[in-house]
Amino acid sequence: MGKRKDAQKALLKKLSQKEQPLRTLHSELFPEEYDFYYDDFVDAKKRSRGVNPMSEEYQHKTNVRRLALGVEPYMGGVRDESSKGLMNSWEYCRLYLSQNKHV
Repeated sequence: MGKRKDAQKALLKKLSQKEQPLRTLHSELFPEEYDFYYDDFVDAKKRSRGVNPMSEEYQHKTNVRRLALGVEPYMGGVRDESSKGLMNSWEYCRLYLSQNKHV
């Protein structure tokens, strides 16, 4: 049982290390997706109802940046015909890393 558990831990560590560049890039390019870590009780309750507690100005600025990258708007952003065909933030990061392997 000990060897199996050690093998599983080693595999998880290997997978985690492989995904680290993706996670790092994602958190740097899309910090708005980690804002919930700083929510208080009231903000968390709003998010659970689908309401973004961030200011309208912050949401607008964030979504303009995301649209310029070809990424769909974040929570509460307008999703209409103009946002069809946009990728999500994780897809963007995967594509970026695959095109910039030498970086």
